[in-house]
Amino acid sequence: MKLDVTGIIVKEKDLSDSDKVITLLTCERGIITAIAKRSKTIRNRLGGMVQLFAYGTFTLFSARNGYLLDGCEIKEVFFELRNDLEALSLAQYFCELSLALRPEIEVSSELLRVLLNSIFYLSKNKMNQLVVKSIFELRACSLCGYMPQLVSCDKCGSYEAENMRFLIEKGKIFCYGCSRESDFGVDISPSMLAALRYIVYCPVEKLFSFSVSYETAQKLEKITDKYIAVHTEGSFRPLEFYKKLNNFKVQTGNNLRTFETIKHTRIPVTVGIMNDRAVHLRLLVSFFIVQSVVPQGK
Repeated sequence: MKLDVTGIIVKEKDLSDSDKVITLLTCERGIITAIAKRSKTIRNRLGGMVQLFAYGTFTLFSARNGYLLDGCEIKEVFFELRNDLEALSLAQYFCELSLALRPEIEVSSELLRVLLNSIFYLSKNKMNQLVVKSIFELRACSLCGYMPQLVSCDKCGSYEAENMRFLIEKGKIFCYGCSRESDFGVDISPSMLAALRYIVYCPVEKLFSFSVSYETAQKLEKITDKYIAVHTEGSFRPLEFYKKLNNFKVQTGNNLRTFETIKHTRIPVTVGIMNDRAVHLRLLVSFFIVQSVVPQGK
């Protein structure tokens, strides 16, 4: 059976020396996994198109054990991400988070739209990365069954008290009068509450149409980061890498591009396409730039 879907590649994995397994977030079918036969060979027509962040229309055929990729029409690959390590790591994190949240088919179309817009704003550097990160985290969680209750105090119904407390584990807000001292929560100002409400409840076409100060962006990111940590399982390597990059910038004040001029001081022991995961390099940046390994003897 032939199936045409519109989506973005959120994960790719080597299956053999010539084949790949790709995972798509699609409008029509949610998350789909397909095998791209011979996509790693030089002469294959799919070779340059089957890559992470590739967005377009994919033609699949149903096989005994899943789907086979027959063709694709790629509309965007977000090439500018490769020029910014922070943007690249965040985009990879967004893709992993999309998979971890396991979206239902009913919400996959909107999640795809939010993901595409988030990656677009990262690639074009059109918005503070902290704000983009917060928008995607909170909106994606809201779509996939983890929507916080931000309308009013969950106990007394107060819409906007002078000070509110957001209980991250419960996903609810309380005014100071109703929250207990033992409750683990984050104090939020009226402006912060307005930003959180906007991300969760505004129409998707207006999701990126707001701005906050850098100080507010930092506080907002800390809240959404904790929310993700509480309501998802496991860790995200691209996110950990992104945080290390930020720490490096804070400590040194240097541009992250200085990473690119540092030479490796350790030679990989294991080589070969099938053993790429066994290769360990000292630089953090290697996690992203070592996408393929030179075959044995080359």
